[in-house]
Amino acid sequence: MEALKAQFPATNFTLLAVVLALPLLGAFVNGVFGKRLGKAGVRLMALSALGGSFIAALATFLLLPKGEGGGTLAWTAWRWFSLNGRMGQTVPIDVAFSVDAMSATMMLVVTGVGFLIHLYSSEYMVKDPGYHRFFAYLNLFCFAMLTLVMADNMAVLFVGWEGVGLCSYLLIGFWFGDEKNATAGKKAFIVNRIGDFGLLVAMAILLYYTGSLRFAEINANARNLLDPVTIWPFGNLPIESQWDAANPGANAAYKAIVHLFLPEKGVQVYASTLVGLAMFLGAAGKSAQIPLYVWLPDAMAGPTPVSALIHAATMVTAGVYLVARTSAVFLMSPAAMATVAVLGCATAIFAASIGLFQHDLKKVLAYSTVSQLGFMFIGVGVGAFAAGFFHVFTHAFFKACLFLGAGSVIHAMHARIHDTDKSQDIRNMGGLKKFMPITRWTFLLSCFAIAGAPPLAGFWSKDEILWRAFSTKIVAPEVGRLEPLWTWPSWLGQGIYWVGVVAATMTAFYMFRAYFLTFHGEFRGWKIVAGWKEPKHGHGHDDHGHDDHHDHHDDGAPLEGPKPHESPLAMTLPLMVLAVFAVFAGFLMAEPIHIEPLGHMLSPVFTRAHDAVVLRAEGVEKLMWPMMGPGVAAFLGGTGAAMVVYLNKGGAPEESFKKAAPGLYRLIYDKWRIDELYDAVVVGMVDALADIFTAADKWLIDGVLAKLTAAIVAFFGTVLRTFQTGRVQVYGAAMALGLAGVGFFLVRPHAEATVDDSKLRSAGEVVISAAPGPGYTYRWEGTGTEQKDFGVVREVRINVNPGETKDVKLHVRNAFAQEATQSFAVTRPGRGFPSSAAPVPLVPGTVVPAGGGSIPAKDIPGLINPRGAQ
Repeated sequence: MEALKAQFPATNFTLLAVVLALPLLGAFVNGVFGKRLGKAGVRLMALSALGGSFIAALATFLLLPKGEGGGTLAWTAWRWFSLNGRMGQTVPIDVAFSVDAMSATMMLVVTGVGFLIHLYSSEYMVKDPGYHRFFAYLNLFCFAMLTLVMADNMAVLFVGWEGVGLCSYLLIGFWFGDEKNATAGKKAFIVNRIGDFGLLVAMAILLYYTGSLRFAEINANARNLLDPVTIWPFGNLPIESQWDAANPGANAAYKAIVHLFLPEKGVQVYASTLVGLAMFLGAAGKSAQIPLYVWLPDAMAGPTPVSALIHAATMVTAGVYLVARTSAVFLMSPAAMATVAVLGCATAIFAASIGLFQHDLKKVLAYSTVSQLGFMFIGVGVGAFAAGFFHVFTHAFFKACLFLGAGSVIHAMHARIHDTDKSQDIRNMGGLKKFMPITRWTFLLSCFAIAGAPPLAGFWSKDEILWRAFSTKIVAPEVGRLEPLWTWPSWLGQGIYWVGVVAATMTAFYMFRAYFLTFHGEFRGWKIVAGWKEPKHGHGHDDHGHDDHHDHHDDGAPLEGPKPHESPLAMTLPLMVLAVFAVFAGFLMAEPIHIEPLGHMLSPVFTRAHDAVVLRAEGVEKLMWPMMGPGVAAFLGGTGAAMVVYLNKGGAPEESFKKAAPGLYRLIYDKWRIDELYDAVVVGMVDALADIFTAADKWLIDGVLAKLTAAIVAFFGTVLRTFQTGRVQVYGAAMALGLAGVGFFLVRPHAEATVDDSKLRSAGEVVISAAPGPGYTYRWEGTGTEQKDFGVVREVRINVNPGETKDVKLHVRNAFAQEATQSFAVTRPGRGFPSSAAPVPLVPGTVVPAGGGSIPAKDIPGLINPRGAQ
C-alpha cells in the first residue's frame, strides 16, 4: 500500500484515469471490433474492462487519506476552457477529477454492482444478435456514471450527466425494432432534457455568485448565495403603482386583472433558493421525482439487466448524489430543502400506491424504485445527507438483486412464453420456488431488505432517514440586515415521518404480493408435461433476446411445456453475491447500535450540516428506539397483509376490491392516468404548437418568403433576358445610352461646398469653399459683400457674432448657362454654450456626432446647415 501511495500522490492521483479509461476502452473495442471478436471475445473484453476498473476503484478507496478531516485524491487531465465571472475575473474549467469518501463509495457501487450485472448479462443476452452492441453500451454507461461521480467540477459532472442520459436512451430502446421500445427510449431522453435545463440554470447562477464551478469552491463560497434576486417584475415591467400612474383611464375590471399579475411591491428571493430549486429540477429528471418520474417505469422496455443497471447502480442515483454533493448550497435555503423533502415524500407514497396492483413484475420493481428514490430525497431534504446517501448504497444491492431475480424468472418463462408482456405477468407465474430455489431465496431476502425487516440493509438506511426527519430541524443561516430566511414549521418533519411510515407499509405489501404471486401457489404459466420436447417450430430461446416479442402459441390449445428451470451459474452467482450485501451492508452505518464505519467516513464530507441541522427539541434523542417501532410495524403490517391476501386467500380480497370499486382499482392500475394527463396537456400543447409552426412554415416561409422571392427573381430574370439577346448591336446601343447618361450628369452644374468652421466658436469665422467644375462660375449671397454677377471666386469668409445666424446662398453656373443653388445656415452659439459639441457636416440636413449615428442638422446649434440643392 505504501508503494502505491508513493506511485500515486494525492494531488496527482493518476489511478483515477485507470478507473475511467478501462470501461471507455471496453466500449470502444466492443463497439468497433465486437462483431469480429465473437461473443466470447466480447464477454471477455467487457468483463475485464469493468473488473479492472473495480480493482482500481477498490485501491483508490483504500488509499483515501485517513484522519479527522477526511481527505481527497485528485487528478487534473488538462485545461478545458475558461469563463468570465461576475467581476470580470477568468474562471478556469479543467477536466479534473477528485475522490472523497462519498464518491469513492459510489465508484465501488458503480463498478462492483456493474460488474455483477455485466456477468449476469453475458448469459442472459447470449442469444441476442446485438450482443457486442449491448456490452459496448453497458461499458459506456458505466464510464459516464464514473465521470459523473468523480468529477471535480460541475462542468465535468454535466458531461457524465449527459452521458448517462444518452446511454439510457440507447439501452432502453435497445430493441428499437419494436415501436414501443423506441418510444420508451425517446421518452426517457426528452423528459431528462427538461431536468437538464434546470441544472444548466443552476450552474450559471453558481458561476455568477460563487465565482467557480469546482465543488470545493462552491461549498466554500456558498454564503455568497444569500443575495436577494428580484424575480418580479420581469425586465422593465412596471409594478402595480407604476402601472396605475401610467394608465389612469383603465376601467376597473381591466385593472383588477392586471393587479393579479402586478403586485404592489416587487418580489425577491434569495439566490440560494433559486439555485436549489433549479438544481432539484435537474435531480428530479435523473432520479425520477414528481413531476418528471414518468420516464422510469417505461424504461422497463429495455433488457432486464439494463433495468438493474439504471435502477440500482447508475443513472437514477445521480440526482440524489448531486444534492448530497452540493449540500452546502442547499443548507443556504431551507425553502429549497423543504421542496426536496416534500416532493420526495409525495413521490414515495404516490409511486408506492401505483405498485399495489401492477401485474408486470418489472413494473412493480420500477415503481418501487421511484418510491425508494423518494425516501432518498427525504433524507437529503431534511439535512440527513449521509442517511440519504446510505440508502442509495443499500438500495443498489437489494434492487439489483430484485431486478436480476426478475430477469431470472423471465428467463425461465421464456421456455414456453415468448411474448414480452405475458412472460413478465405475475399472473402467469406462481409455484416457482420448487423449480428455482436460488432465485427464490435471493429474491425473498431482497424483499425483506427493501421492506425494512430488521436487521437487513434496508431497515437501517430507511429507518435512519425516518428518524432524522422526525427528530431534526434546519437552522436557517444568518443574513444580516436582509429579510430573514423562511424556516420550517415545527410539524413538517413529523408529518414527513408519518407519511414515510405509510409509504413503507405499502412497500412491504406490494413487494411481498409480487413474491407470493411469483413463487408460491401453483404454477400458472403452462401445463407441465414430463418428457416434453420442444416443437420443431418452437423457439425456446429465440435469437432476439429474452425480452423480445414472439408469441408462437396462437392455436387456442392449452399450452404445454417442461418444468421451469433455474438459471445458469453466470446468472445465479450475481444474485447470491447481491443477496449477501442486501443482508449485511446495513451494518456499515447502523447508528442505533453504534456500528457505523461508513458514517464516520462520510462525516467530513457533510461538515456544514453538523451546525445547520440540529435536534428539534431537547431530549428528543431519547426517542430513537421507540420511534423505530412504527418502521418495524410498517414492515410487519405490510408483509402480514400481503401474506393473508395472496398466500392464505390466493388473492381473493383483491378481486373483491376490484369488483366493489372498479373505478378506483382501474385508476390505480392505470397509474392514476398521469401519462394520459401529460399526453392531453403537455404533449397536446406541444403538438398544437408544432402544427401552428408547420402551417407557418408552409404558408409564410414556403408560400410567401420562398415563392414570392423566387417569383420576383424570376420576373427580373424574364425582363433581363429580353436584353440579353446575344446581338452586339444591342449591347453597343446600351453602352451608348449609358455613356450619354453619364455625360448628362457631368455637364449639369452641382452646387456643392465644404465648410470649415474650426474658428467659428473662437473667432466667429467660417470658410465656405465651393467645389470646382468644368466652366463653373459662382455667385454668393448673404456674405456681407453682395455679388450681382457670376465670377470665379469660389471661397468666402463669413464673420458671425455670438448667437447670430446668417443665411448664405451659393449659385453655380456652368458653361452651358445652367444654374444650381445651395443654401447654408451659419449659426454661432451664444456665450456659455459648451465648446465641445462641434458636429461635422456630412450631407445636406444631416450630421454625424462624435459617438456615431445621425441626427438632424437643424437641431445642432453652431452647424453650417445646407438647406438643399436645386
